Amino acid sequence: MNDIELFSARVCPFAHRSRLALMEKNLPFTLIEINLHNKPDWFLNMNPAGSVPALRQGDFVLHESLVINEYINECFSEIPLLPQSMQKRAEARQWISYAGASFVPAFYRTLKAQDEDRQERSIAEMYRVLETLDNELKRSKGEGPYWYGWQVGLTDIAFYPWFERWILLEHYRGLKIPDQLHSLLDWIAAMQGRDAVKLGGEPVDYYIGQYAAYAAGKK
Repeated sequence: MNDIELFSARVCPFAHRSRLALMEKNLPFTLIEINLHNKPDWFLNMNPAGSVPALRQGDFVLHESLVINEYINECFSEIPLLPQSMQKRAEARQWISYAGASFVPAFYRTLKAQDEDRQERSIAEMYRVLETLDNELKRSKGEGPYWYGWQVGLTDIAFYPWFERWILLEHYRGLKIPDQLHSLLDWIAAMQGRDAVKLGGEPVDYYIGQYAAYAAGKK
């Protein structure tokens, strides 16, 4: 019953979240790659939403990365990925929500903006979001390198896949993370040193090629 299958796609940052969560928990799982341009019927029958990631454990199926990651954390108590304090857990979920509501949409608006005016506005918005993250990291992580100290958690995992793909905004929009955002840059460096990140990442050229259509406004 503990056998876990994760249906994923290399290119997808949402699926990347759940791969990271499973690897950080040191859980064995079977990784099944789904072709997002030609999803097999058996996958759509199992997961009518058709999205990745999807997790199957016996007859139980979940989709949506944040829901999957919460389930993984609750189901397997070893190596907790949320803080012990009830208030800190609530705070962590608040920032996980911010990732989906503000950070990820700003990232895609910046990547997909075509005319100069939209690019300027989206880049300004992205800078504001980065400053918000830097300020929160200064406050929350204390002496440790991760969002809530010395243990990587679901908040780190909720954001990191897009920072691995930050090269897209540099390459296509000339947008670098400002040097003065020390807390954010230190956090990115700490995440890049994680074994799970090293094992689950992709080369820069892969991302640049895979997201060319997004940057050209064709998706």
